[in-house]
Amino acid sequence: MSIFQASIASVQDLDAFIDAASWSRELIKDMGCTDTSIMQVAVGGDQVGLIGISFDWGTMDASLKGSAALMANDQIRQMMGDCGVTLHRRSLMRILGERGERSGAYLSCVYTSGTPSADGMDVGWDLMKDGCNGLMGAAGVITGMSSWTGAIFSWTDSVDSLMACSAKAWADPQMAEIQAQSDTKPVGRIIGRILA
Repeated sequence: MSIFQASIASVQDLDAFIDAASWSRELIKDMGCTDTSIMQVAVGGDQVGLIGISFDWGTMDASLKGSAALMANDQIRQMMGDCGVTLHRRSLMRILGERGERSGAYLSCVYTSGTPSADGMDVGWDLMKDGCNGLMGAAGVITGMSSWTGAIFSWTDSVDSLMACSAKAWADPQMAEIQAQSDTKPVGRIIGRILA
């Protein structure tokens, strides 16, 4: 079971924070993280301007131990203080399936209700691949109090193309049947610029 950790923070000195990714990424990987990225919410209600930092871990235990090690590291703590980083939220999700690759200028996250399932991954990818480079479905495991139970992530270089394919996917009869079986409904979307 692969775990996707999403941490949401505000950052006062964003340029310095992004610069720090050049040395902190390897340090984080030494703590057991297999992949990490940074994005800034460009569109998405009251989350606009916030920074999303994602981490991939092999297990929930690895995530919790890695996060604790990260927050205890003197270099990381100094960098967070210098950059004015305030952590607001941390959520753990179980990756249900992934298609394509995590690359592009933008990241879309559609929050969903219902019972998250990987059943629609292949159908969804066929409908979405002309508008995005990668697609990932995840189930919320530890999210705090929230109205969402799952998330659909899409990496793209064109928001227009992504939204056109997304509309096609939500209207597709086969996809609608799969979603009805798990009572999956979209409850919100954010789109961010990928920074690192």
